[in-house]
Amino acid sequence: MKTGKILDNVGFRKMDGTIRRLNIREQLIRNKQFVGINDIKHPMLGVIPVDRSRIDELLKYEEGHLIRFKKSMFDGNL
Repeated sequence: MKTGKILDNVGFRKMDGTIRRLNIREQLIRNKQFVGINDIKHPMLGVIPVDRSRIDELLKYEEGHLIRFKKSMFDGNL
């Protein structure tokens, strides 16, 4: 039987042997802490580039509001 190691890929986190998707807020917090990551995986819009200067502003909103935002709200092209 072949088993593979589950990596901590963008948009996923391994916890207690199960995989769950990171919500948008968790991805924004991760992007704020780590310099090399600038994209988030949106459940409806797909991969979105995020402008680092807008992360603090976006974190003021709740998850339910973030999921309804248009792509332009994340990348700063209003």
